[in-house]
Amino acid sequence: MTIFHTAHLRVRPDIVESFRERVLRHARTCLATEPGCHQFDIHQETSDPTLFLLIEIYADGDALKTHRASPTYLQWREDTKDWIVDRTWWIWSKMGPNGTK
Repeated sequence: MTIFHTAHLRVRPDIVESFRERVLRHARTCLATEPGCHQFDIHQETSDPTLFLLIEIYADGDALKTHRASPTYLQWREDTKDWIVDRTWWIWSKMGPNGTK
């Protein structure tokens, strides 16, 4: 089953530009090197530049596990560990005529 994953990340105000560059590189690398990563979009809140929304779609639970165990992800976590001050993740189930619920 496809995994729809979102994350809200709040970063320190003094590293917003550095974070933006690093998260965009992370998304590009994941899309290029992880066959199970189908989408990785980054959004920045318009009135609060320290808040980012990541929208990620993976082929299935195994693809998400592979992502979280990858050297790319582990390096991302290490590089940004002092930058992110708040992190909230969700995994969503699709509802409606084409969904499972």
